[in-house]
Amino acid sequence: MLEDQQSSKYVLAIDMGTGGPKVGLVDQEGQVASSASAPVQLFFLPDGGAEHDPAEWWSTITTCVKKVIRESGVPPAAIIAVAVTSMWSVILPVDENGEPLMNVISWMDKRGAPYNREIVKGFPNIQGYKLSTMLKYIDIVGFPPTLTGSDALAHMLFVKHERPEIYRRTYKFFEPMDYINMRLTGKFAATQNTVLPMMMVDNRRLDVQEYDPWLLKMGGIDREKLPDLLPIDGILGTITPSVASELGLSPNTVVVCGVNDNSSSAVGAGSIADSEPAAVMGTSGYLASHVSFKKTDINSSMGTMPSGIKGRYLFWGEMANNGKVLESYLKNLIYAQDSFDTGKIPDDMYERASQVAAQVPPGSEGVIFLPWFNGTFSPGEDRYMRGGFLNLSHKTSRAHLTRAVFEGLAMNWRWLRGPSEKLIGRPFQYWRLTGGGALSDVWSQIMADVVGLPMHRQADPRNSNVIGMGLLAFNRLGLVKLEDIPNMIKFDRVFEPDPKNCAIYDRMYAQFMASKDKIRPVFHALNKS
Repeated sequence: MLEDQQSSKYVLAIDMGTGGPKVGLVDQEGQVASSASAPVQLFFLPDGGAEHDPAEWWSTITTCVKKVIRESGVPPAAIIAVAVTSMWSVILPVDENGEPLMNVISWMDKRGAPYNREIVKGFPNIQGYKLSTMLKYIDIVGFPPTLTGSDALAHMLFVKHERPEIYRRTYKFFEPMDYINMRLTGKFAATQNTVLPMMMVDNRRLDVQEYDPWLLKMGGIDREKLPDLLPIDGILGTITPSVASELGLSPNTVVVCGVNDNSSSAVGAGSIADSEPAAVMGTSGYLASHVSFKKTDINSSMGTMPSGIKGRYLFWGEMANNGKVLESYLKNLIYAQDSFDTGKIPDDMYERASQVAAQVPPGSEGVIFLPWFNGTFSPGEDRYMRGGFLNLSHKTSRAHLTRAVFEGLAMNWRWLRGPSEKLIGRPFQYWRLTGGGALSDVWSQIMADVVGLPMHRQADPRNSNVIGMGLLAFNRLGLVKLEDIPNMIKFDRVFEPDPKNCAIYDRMYAQFMASKDKIRPVFHALNKS
């Protein structure tokens, strides 16, 4: 084994997610020799803010890197590259030395919404957008500034207008993968893929390396505060000597340009060919599939973006509600730290949820769960929607509620399926199931039964982003061919739809959608203030 490690080459892949970093050593066959993760805090502020501590980001990353190298036994000389993927629409301003000037602004942060709405207002107005402005943004970028303020442009505008001293001192605004790469190399750079949510680049062409004048003018962010753009498949250089020493890596280790996690998760699930979707059951939940064209469905809040693969577009349908909803339900309602004293949150919280849900028949005996704790995004943006349980009775138990949560989240995935197939232009034959949620057999079977498609579950779903980013790095170094990647990805089970359960869920889904439409005015009345 040690001899194999000496002769093999590895990529150190870093996946910076909402819940914290995941780090893994990936070999040329797409196998993970060792991996580690660590939690980070997300601070919710009373004014709609949501922030991370960048110092905690770096400290947890370094801890995970050291642990992975130590436990793998892989010699530093065998680690030829570092590759970073991350969540996106997350902004951090830094000074000329690369030092953070404030906390990281999360994709959940809504404080920049008024400034986005100011950009797109006007007559004639369509769903809050001046028609001509919306159409031009869709044509150039692929989507307009969000009215919810959840994109990177809104976050930068929040800094500009409400933290003017920080804006004045800002040398560059960074998305997470580019900030981490800067810490590794000292290089202030990004790509067309990573700056997508800043809405400053013309995406009608691929591999663009300049910002668009009209978009810069509309956005109102000074060009010099944006990182220079490198090719999507570019290489930044080697890590700095100080970082090499800190992390225990060779100073010859190369750092490749990062990509957003939609792109890396699609690659990590083997979704390289056109129209082979990966359903990523992570914190937010999204569907990703490579396509050869640029297209947008503004009514369904979905479209395509420049992929992390050179010369390709990636379809994305982002629900913004998935694993985080399950976590909130379990932590706030089942294991809340209050006077009911339900005890310490167990380490196997999610496994227990699956076991309890399995005790209840499909359909949760009529209980419906609306999963929109964070509003709705794809396939229909509505920032005022919220979650809730419907049709409770005296016999409703925590088991019913728990299964209903899994089913309600799956209903949202089913809602996403139709508009996604329409945009891509062909029906799906199956989904590749990946992300932490796919570890649950119960949830995976519910997904198959509710969505009505076979679910091919990745054997190592937690490491999808790590695997995808590692293989992308090997490809950029000329050591792995893209067409060989699908055969490297292992799947441990296919969950086939059960016709009896599908019939139950067809009836439930009709009421789920009816509930969504009928209760919308109530949510708007409660939440618009």
